[in-house]
Amino acid sequence: MKMKNISLFCLLLITGLGVLSCGPSGSEVPTDTAEVESNTISVTAEQFNVSKMEVGSMEDQPFFRYIQANGYIDVPPERMASVSVRLGGFVKLFSILPGDRVSKGTVLFTLENPDFIQLQQDYLEAKAQLHYLESDYERQKNLASDNVASQKNYLKAESDYKVTQARFLGLKEKLKLLNIDTQHLEKGEIQSTINVYSPISGFVAKVNITRGMFVHPEDVAVEIIDTDHMHVELQVFERDIVDIRKGQPITFTIPGASNNVFKGEIYLVGKTIESESRTINIHGHIDDEQGINTVLPGMYVEANIAVSSDTRTVLPSEAIVALGDTHYVLVQISKEGSGYLFEKREVSIGEFNNQWTEIRNLNDFKTGDVFLVKGAFNLINEEGGGHQH
Repeated sequence: MKMKNISLFCLLLITGLGVLSCGPSGSEVPTDTAEVESNTISVTAEQFNVSKMEVGSMEDQPFFRYIQANGYIDVPPERMASVSVRLGGFVKLFSILPGDRVSKGTVLFTLENPDFIQLQQDYLEAKAQLHYLESDYERQKNLASDNVASQKNYLKAESDYKVTQARFLGLKEKLKLLNIDTQHLEKGEIQSTINVYSPISGFVAKVNITRGMFVHPEDVAVEIIDTDHMHVELQVFERDIVDIRKGQPITFTIPGASNNVFKGEIYLVGKTIESESRTINIHGHIDDEQGINTVLPGMYVEANIAVSSDTRTVLPSEAIVALGDTHYVLVQISKEGSGYLFEKREVSIGEFNNQWTEIRNLNDFKTGDVFLVKGAFNLINEEGGGHQH
């Protein structure tokens, strides 16, 4: 009985030692295997080509420091016109509306006024008198030189001629301002109305007249804007003006009107500070003026001015995928005829924009490492539900 108990104890001891000796070695290998498999991703050559994946290396790129500015779309003063009349009159005809496109020389509206007729009549009378007075002046001049007529008669003839000549030339210029052709007038074609023409090509911005109303010379009847050359007027705070220079690139958006990002550059920097807002005006040219043909003058813009740049080591932003607060890239381990093998590696990022992202932990990578720069999101996303940086 005693021998039986000793044998049973030995058997249990041997079994326990076997479990203790096999347990750790059996649990370590699967853990290592799972870790390796979770950090490597294989891609066949067909998957690589069909998904249009691309590989690339780190490179140095300039990163700009930006100053924010607000402003609006504007047009140069020479491309805006406020149309007035030289002589008041009643509006007889007009067919323009705000938004209409007009060419230079287009008839905007027609005025009528009895004074127009009187002015033309005065011109014709002055012309007729001038012809007679010129003849009398020449005659008195000749007689005075021959001592046949008195000097007094000569001087009076000269005075009458020159006074009437000045009046005639003045009336002629007034008619020209009213767009009345004096050649037609001298043939007896007197106009009871005058046409008012557009001084520039562009869009009608405002129409301040109605049929039958009297337009005075100081009134602005129509406003026209040529939008073929628009620019941005920005306001920059005085603390930032020391960094602003002509030629610096501008990117701007028009909130509520367009989702596009437009580009331009600084052309002029103002020399005075607005006392209330403490800002300086910046005039910027737009790179693609035809690309903003749907934008209107006066629209609000939000802009960034690139004032300086530092060189950073970067990867394309598309190569970096975020899983929670951690960012990863795929480093190429090998490339064979049958496909590619990538390793998922953690990265520390710095500055970034839509195209490039700075990599800070450069010592964790080797010179010449190749990264999956296009297509990494889909591969990492299948594993951990990541999102692209």
